[in-house]
Amino acid sequence: MIQLFIIIALAFSKPLNPKKVLYAINCGAPSNYKSPSGIQYDKDIQTDPETVVADYSLNSEVSSQQIKYTREPEIYLTERHAYKTFSYQIPLQKEGTYTLILKFAEMYFDTKGKRVFHVKFGQQRVIEKLDVVAKVGKFASNDEYIEFEYIAGQVFHNNVLCVDAVQDGKLQMNLEKTKFDNPYIHGIVLYAGGINETDYEEYQYMKENWEKVINEEKIKEEVERQKKSEAKVKRKERVKIRNDHLNEVENEFEVDDQQQNTSIPVAKKGGLRSLITSPIGTAGLFISLFVGMSILNKIMSAISNAKIKGIEKDIITESKPKQEKQPKEKSDEKKNKPKDTKEKSKAKQQ
Repeated sequence: MIQLFIIIALAFSKPLNPKKVLYAINCGAPSNYKSPSGIQYDKDIQTDPETVVADYSLNSEVSSQQIKYTREPEIYLTERHAYKTFSYQIPLQKEGTYTLILKFAEMYFDTKGKRVFHVKFGQQRVIEKLDVVAKVGKFASNDEYIEFEYIAGQVFHNNVLCVDAVQDGKLQMNLEKTKFDNPYIHGIVLYAGGINETDYEEYQYMKENWEKVINEEKIKEEVERQKKSEAKVKRKERVKIRNDHLNEVENEFEVDDQQQNTSIPVAKKGGLRSLITSPIGTAGLFISLFVGMSILNKIMSAISNAKIKGIEKDIITESKPKQEKQPKEKSDEKKNKPKDTKEKSKAKQQ
């Protein structure tokens, strides 16, 4: 029942829509960061020389701690603080309702009352006496959601005008120091829309049911891990079956009743690939190759014989004129022979 309640609660919760995030900064961070929810945080370009950056990722004792109530603990590993009041200038766009989400986590003190400060829009306090340890303890995120209206170049919080809150189109958000140590901040998000459009309800639920949420997420991660491992095994099985199928020999054949007297088997299944890989298919392939080579040799020999006959024909045609001259000479000799005989007969008579 508890798990079902968690699933239903998370199903109806509203995660923060990254497309409606107009401005996000990872305070104290030297580089940009994209959260698991898809929010793109810019690096901190604060130039106030009297502010100090603390990077807890360099301290293994602190960075190894689990930061509660958040799915993006990296945001809370860097912070900017000062020994005085300091401010951030947040660009505003068109008029409308906005929600400013300020992210805090106490990484140093573990006792309430050690660090207390105020948050102001211009001269108007919007959060008084913020004590993070008193609210959530050490190593835990404390996100503050502040809804305001931007109208005619002025900012209103709870229908109260925030004097000097806008300068050059930018919201002046001040972290006011008290006698209880120094103000600080880890992250800033400007969201286009009222607080009811943000993930405020989900965040409150996560704080109230942190252990349940963590256990549920661990179960979910384990289920996903098992699904991935099972899918990996199935892929291996498919590859193995496919390879075995290519190498196996199909021994089962279907023979039509009318073809029982013939010796030509019909493959039952497997198609052309199975027929080729079978012994009969292999033998047929070799026979076809042999017959083809024999036919090719006959064609080549026929072509060569035709070429030889053509050459002989050319030789015969060239020799024909010489043979025609010889009969003429013989005929001339025959014509001359009678003359000789006549002359001899005349001589005898004389």
